[in-house]
Amino acid sequence: MNRIVATAATLALAAGTFSSSMLVAGDAEARRGGRGIYTQQYDFDRPMHGYEGHTHTGYYCSYKRLPKRVCSYGAGGEVCKIQGWTLEQTCY
Repeated sequence: MNRIVATAATLALAAGTFSSSMLVAGDAEARRGGRGIYTQQYDFDRPMHGYEGHTHTGYYCSYKRLPKRVCSYGAGGEVCKIQGWTLEQTCY
C-alpha cells in the first residue's frame, strides 16, 4: 500500500513537471508570436552577400554562400570548377 502511494506521488510529480515545462515552452512561443524559421535560396553566377541582423518584424536573419561545383574525371584525376553560387538566407 505504501508503495502504491509513493508510485502515485512520483507519477503526479512527473506529470506536474512535464505540464509545467509544456506551459513554459508555450508561453515562450506565444511571446515570440508563434513564428517559425524560414529559409530561402537564391542562385547567382557570383558570390553575393545576404542580410545579417535583425529585421523590423523581429526576426534575426543570417546567410550562407554555398558554391555549386561541377566535377569531371580525367586522366589527371578529379577536376572541380565552381559554376555558380547559392545564397541561403535563414530567418528565425
